[in-house]
Amino acid sequence: MHYLDKLNAQLSRFFSRIAGTALVATMLLAVGNMISRQVYVPWGAAWEVIGFLTAIVIAFSLGYSQLNKVHVTIDLVVERFPPRLQSLAQSITYLFSIVLFSLAAWHIYLYAERIQMRGILAETLRLPYYPLLYAVAIGFVSFNLVLLSDFIRSLKGVLNSDRSY
Repeated sequence: MHYLDKLNAQLSRFFSRIAGTALVATMLLAVGNMISRQVYVPWGAAWEVIGFLTAIVIAFSLGYSQLNKVHVTIDLVVERFPPRLQSLAQSITYLFSIVLFSLAAWHIYLYAERIQMRGILAETLRLPYYPLLYAVAIGFVSFNLVLLSDFIRSLKGVLNSDRSY
């Protein structure tokens, strides 16, 4: 478990730095495009690049966000449960999340393969964008590793020797 936590911390930190850089690039590109629009003409592919960068920001920040528990949670009912029952509810939630995001990563990967085989390019830039899809799939895999760690931790709370409900 310690190894998985250490791996998650390193991966999440690495991906969050990439996400942060992409977020700053997105902001600079959007502001630059707006200024260019007022002064001269807008940049042709700015919104396409902003879309690509936003995909990276979202996919690469998921693991770090989960690691630091900054996602929104609604636990009005669950917080009133005994600790062991709370752990059970968390375990079930983590398990469903792992399944969902594993399927998402897998299907994004398959979609990237199809895009690559067909040679489909981005509309404006005419560049292949399958590497971006592979990167998004990797971001989801990283997120799943953090979810797996949380699942194991919550499962330990369920299996705790204290059997009080």
